[in-house]
Amino acid sequence: MKIGIVGTIEPIDKILKVIDMYYSNVDPIIYTINRVSEVHDIIHECMDLSNGILFTGAGVTSEVEKSINLTVPYETIQRDGSSIMKVFWSISQDGKIIDNMSIDFLEWELIYEIVDEFGLHVKNIYNKPFNPETPEVEYEDWHLSLYNKGKIDIIITAFGSIYSNLLSLNLPVYRLDLTVPLIKKSMDNLIHKIKNKEMEANQIGIQVIKFKNVMESNITEYQAMVMANAVEKELIVYAKEVQGSILKLDNHHFMICSTKRTLENSQNLNFYHNIVNRLKKNNIEIFSGMGFGLTGWHAERNSKYALSMAEKENNGTLYIVDHDMKVRGPVKQDYERSYKLIITDDKLNKISKEIGISPTYLSKLLSVTKDSNNKYFCSETLANYLNISVRSARRLISKLEESGYGEIVTTAITKGTGRPKKIIKLKNII
Repeated sequence: MKIGIVGTIEPIDKILKVIDMYYSNVDPIIYTINRVSEVHDIIHECMDLSNGILFTGAGVTSEVEKSINLTVPYETIQRDGSSIMKVFWSISQDGKIIDNMSIDFLEWELIYEIVDEFGLHVKNIYNKPFNPETPEVEYEDWHLSLYNKGKIDIIITAFGSIYSNLLSLNLPVYRLDLTVPLIKKSMDNLIHKIKNKEMEANQIGIQVIKFKNVMESNITEYQAMVMANAVEKELIVYAKEVQGSILKLDNHHFMICSTKRTLENSQNLNFYHNIVNRLKKNNIEIFSGMGFGLTGWHAERNSKYALSMAEKENNGTLYIVDHDMKVRGPVKQDYERSYKLIITDDKLNKISKEIGISPTYLSKLLSVTKDSNNKYFCSETLANYLNISVRSARRLISKLEESGYGEIVTTAITKGTGRPKKIIKLKNII
């Protein structure tokens, strides 16, 4: 099993020792970075070569998640109370007393619990918890400012680059380091995710295909038969490509049975879309839905859900619904999105009720926000992203504003007599 290890050199060395001792079946692929921003240079190669990725810290993970869709399982080694205890032990071994300290990354409640447990009498604790939106350099400047003002005598950081920089300045800095139990816990979680993904890839996959002639009302019975034969000929070749079997449901429907792994393969998706384009030249429109599941019944049910969505779109549209009702589509279109049909997250259900929209619609909105990396929308932009009418988008903006989950930041007036456009910023959701 190939696992990419991404982070700074010091924690990676410790992770390799744990792998060597406890995980003989793991083949580590090492990617060392000095600052979190450097992760963009290596992450795509890491995904291509690895079954999964282990990040040495949340800072690296959040930097990746901001702009990159991770296509392999991944896990982050968190810091917890054991990390603080290890730091306090090191400070004690160095013969130092903590009077005033600054500590980043961890939450105040956890810090207080450990300080209280150790019976430390710290005069002042300055805390800056981790926020994925906060640049790494901001944490470093915060520590330096406190130290230069004489407010602290000990610096504790979870960031490798900050630790190295402050150490080079001969400052009293300590690292919130990894512990063996934390590494083992994260590695076990990652291996579990990789095995689950492998099981998912072998799930049953069913693709339902529906077609019609653009000029269907004017064609003869013979022409309809020729059209069906043309489609069937293409799909027989496609079924062989995806290592599946083909079944003709009626004169306008076919079903292909295979596995999730083969149907979802990027090369096979391209093969399908080439068929769509060839048939389009003969005035044949084709729509399709893929469904995956642990049983044939679940896979077929999900494929029908997916087909019903595809039929609402343009020619060639393909939607996918997987085993946990996560929707992907329209596949390989510029506005492809991924969201869940069934929401089990209590927080999202609560927010959807307060806004006055369905949990599924909220999931779709959050997906749009994440995929487009945008928190600001006007009605036209929102309508385009969600594939709804501009009027529906205006109603959605009003609901977001009224519920407090959206803030009107400005209005834009276009040429002509049209109404001013409200520009809304999402808040308290993401």
